[in-house]
Amino acid sequence: MSRPLAWAGKAMALVLLAGSGGARAQDAPMLHALFQDHVVLQRDRPLAVWGTADAGATVTITLARETVTTWAGKDGHWRATLRPVAAGGPHEIVARAGQATQVVRDVMIGDVWLCSGQSNMELPVWRALDASSEVASAVHPRIRLFAVPQAAAGAPQAP
Repeated sequence: MSRPLAWAGKAMALVLLAGSGGARAQDAPMLHALFQDHVVLQRDRPLAVWGTADAGATVTITLARETVTTWAGKDGHWRATLRPVAAGGPHEIVARAGQATQVVRDVMIGDVWLCSGQSNMELPVWRALDASSEVASAVHPRIRLFAVPQAAAGAPQAP
């Protein structure tokens, strides 16, 4: 799960993304790992949501009073696009397929920053100067961090 960061000003999201392994079909709709409690999605842009379900399953996604329906392909993968949403929240993402439901809670809509670079970008707050004081005084519940474990791959990975 994500935790609020101990630094920053405005309600933005710092999101670190890297490739993740392929998904597999199952009985319930399964949102991609990016869509988890406390996620921040980009404001004022069409919102793509994707995941897996049983092949051919009808998948319904609801976010911010909008519902869209899509179908899982033969490989079990599905994708839906919701209309742009203004900054705010918290919201819930509800994914349904048949009798199965998955709910993602505390979803904020705001600014998403994707960062990549050299290893020095991974400096954890606990290693910063006066870290304990910074963490103790941090009150930024709308800032979220999504970190992806490092994994080497010889070829592009499935989103």
